Amino acid sequence: MEIIYLTDIHDNLSQLKTVLSTTKADLYIISGDLIYKAFFTEDKLYHFVELQENLYNYIRKNSLKLTPYELSGKIIESPNDYTVKQKFDAEEYKSLFAKALINMKAKYELFKRVIETYSNAEVMIIPGNYDMDLQYTSLAKYDMHKRERRIADFDFAGYGGAPVITPGIPEMISVPFHEYTENGKNVSEAKEYFSQRNPDVLVIHNPAYGTLDKLPSYGHCGSIGIREYIDEKSPALVLSGHVHEDYGLLKVNGSFCLNPSNFGGVDSIHGWQEGGYYTHIEIHKQEQMRVKSLTLFRLRENEKEARKILEIKIDKRTRASEFVYDEQEYATLGQFLR
Repeated sequence: MEIIYLTDIHDNLSQLKTVLSTTKADLYIISGDLIYKAFFTEDKLYHFVELQENLYNYIRKNSLKLTPYELSGKIIESPNDYTVKQKFDAEEYKSLFAKALINMKAKYELFKRVIETYSNAEVMIIPGNYDMDLQYTSLAKYDMHKRERRIADFDFAGYGGAPVITPGIPEMISVPFHEYTENGKNVSEAKEYFSQRNPDVLVIHNPAYGTLDKLPSYGHCGSIGIREYIDEKSPALVLSGHVHEDYGLLKVNGSFCLNPSNFGGVDSIHGWQEGGYYTHIEIHKQEQMRVKSLTLFRLRENEKEARKILEIKIDKRTRASEFVYDEQEYATLGQFLR
């Protein structure tokens, strides 16, 4: 079975169209962050982020258990308890929140049109932290969040979202990542979900802890629950994204964990990070599933043909060998096989 895998699209519909129309596969998988901005103009985006942060500051300062949307509603309902500016900000926030919802749904409709026009195979998508819950959008039939599918004797299961607040994205419509510590014990909905399904392939946005999840100046940020599941069950393949800087193919307890880095461009601490990365994966199943090969490509902006950077071949003993095709791109990328 052949899979084309992309993650963190970040509004890059034109390049997605190119990949769908120039590649062949049995399945296309996208691991979240389809959207990058919930507004079509920068001024509205920055204004929304400013209002959002002001509301969050008030929530933190007063130790409230509310979202900015809930707080804005409370302010509007009881205007005499707040300042004129707080009331104005609350009304502005709710107005922009509604516009963001309309804009995001319109973008998902564009994604649907591109997929239905140019895809030649099955498509699976999970939401990232920049996305809303896809079941309420035109992409609902492709949604794999807390869902499973069997294709050609391979079992896939997905869990989207990430445990972060994403500036500029309306927090009430995002997919919550349910994982927390209670009485010294980690409670993870993702682990519980995967444990009930035991899939061959995990499709996640937020990586497992210690697996391609290291942020600069912060450290590991992945899911402890998903890592516990991998350590206990050793699924053949774990597809993640979210952390653009910590990419590669990593073997953990018999599982191959893959993050090809971002497909769509993003702002980072190093400036604009162009992205364009995606992978072709070949999986094989006789007695049990195994990853046979992986090829990394890069489709740069304004290019119509992707560059083949490297290929990794994996033998029956799960030993991986890396072959470099584009030395210049490989030098830019750095080590991929961990």
